[in-house]
Formats: sequence, structure tokens, C-alpha cells
Amino acid sequence: MAKISKVLEVNNCNNEALFQALYKAEFWEEINPAKKMEAEFTAPNVLHTKVYDEIDLIKIPIEMEGELVLSDKGEEAGKGRLIEFNVRNNENIRELEGRLRIKSLSPTKSKLGVFIETFTLSSEFLNLLGGGADLVLQRKISEMLRNIERVCKTKDLQDFL
Repeated sequence: MAKISKVLEVNNCNNEALFQALYKAEFWEEINPAKKMEAEFTAPNVLHTKVYDEIDLIKIPIEMEGELVLSDKGEEAGKGRLIEFNVRNNENIRELEGRLRIKSLSPTKSKLGVFIETFTLSSEFLNLLGGGADLVLQRKISEMLRNIERVCKTKDLQDFL
């Protein structure tokens, strides 16, 4: 069972265009829930990011750098496309693994799910937050999904391709 699960149905969102946009750094910069993010793909499935943010609960600035590795597992009948992901080379996050699922509901509507299986911080200070760290991650995922919804309402995903 996933540690964190977030699912959203998004209008004006073609599942294939969304899948392709996931492999564009500009898309990640647009949907990013942090205060600032610099992103670039260093390999076809490896997104290198530098994130500058602040934990709202305690107003502490955070700087993180690392890589998000996306692994396309293909389309599964009735369930949609599965993309497994993990974070590596990040000194603040020891382990973050999960799945992203994109399912077509119609040519212009998709269901998007984010499922976090493992989340462990390496910073002793951040580990002091305990369940608060999970709450921060949940809020960031929710913000990212809302940002995807906003992008799909106001822009054409083809602009990122």
C-alpha cells in the first residue's frame, strides 16, 4: 500500500501529451510547487533539479539538488500508463520511490495518480519533523497536481513538446 496517494481527474488534458510533457524540463518548472526550481534532463529519463523552497509550517528555507529518475513501464489495460520514479543524488532525501499513473478517460480528460511508496529524509534536522515531513510532501504533491490542472486549463500541453 502506498504511503501517500493523490489522484486527480484533469480536463483539457490528453494523456499522451501529458506523458510526453513529463519528459520536458520546462513542464516541470511550470508545475513545480516550490518557490523556485531549475530543471534539465541530463539523460532521456533523468531530471536534474535545483529546488529553492521554504517549509511553510516553520518558515525554514530549503535548498535541494538531485535527480528524479523516471522509468516508463508502459500501458496496462484498464489502468493506464505506469511510470515508476525515484530520487537519487540528493543529500537531503535518502530515499523517495513511487509511481505515477496516467489513464485516459476521454481524448481530452485524464486521470492522474501519484503514489509514494517510500520516503526517508537523510537530514537529521528534517527527520525531527517526523510526520510533519510526510505532511509537507503531501501538500507539495497536491500543489503540483493543482498546477498540472491549471496548466491544462490555461495552456496547450503541445507547447511543451
